[in-house]
Amino acid sequence: MKKNFLLFALVFILSSAAFAASESDNLKLAYYKVKFSIFESMPRDTEKIVFLGDSLTDYVKFEEIFPDLKIKNRGIAGDTTLGVWKRLDEVISLKPSKLFLLIGTNDIVFNRKAAEIVSSIRKIIETFREKSPSTALYVQTLFPVNHNLGDARRPHEAIREINDGLLNLSNEIKDFTLIDTYSLFAENGQLPERYTIDGVHLNGTGILRWMEFLSAWIKEN
Repeated sequence: MKKNFLLFALVFILSSAAFAASESDNLKLAYYKVKFSIFESMPRDTEKIVFLGDSLTDYVKFEEIFPDLKIKNRGIAGDTTLGVWKRLDEVISLKPSKLFLLIGTNDIVFNRKAAEIVSSIRKIIETFREKSPSTALYVQTLFPVNHNLGDARRPHEAIREINDGLLNLSNEIKDFTLIDTYSLFAENGQLPERYTIDGVHLNGTGILRWMEFLSAWIKEN
């Protein structure tokens, strides 16, 4: 009887965990679809500055930080390089004067190799270059993370390998400006606790430091 109870308890726990993971995936997919639908329904006004990426971009209140500039936020929490690729036509249709791209950290969670992630970013850059050649492209290196605060699914080595790949890419094709946002935040290879709550996302102080750092590129003619 005791063995049966323990077996039942184990099955229940595993089933609950699987259900929770499934629900989480469904919520992320629903959020992606809702945000993308909103983006597609927005006016096609062009020549704006566009920020493209995942939750790190999604959470930024550009209209409050840069009230005198017209900036469109095309960040979707949970997005990956493949997700950005799927919705790239919507961004290209805006014909932005500048595009700031930060993407790839979630790809690591899905166990994609650094070379694959850099290759996907290359594809995004080359497609944008082909279809919107007047857009100034700015690609940001991946931020460091802090494993002491929780989520350790993004190894420091993987982040550095991707950033090295982006540096090599910028030296090879020279069709975009690479911005080293990794070094802006990295202290001993980690994202400092004063800039984050969960070890991955920037808090308010971190976001303001990030935007202050980018302001020279955002405001340049």
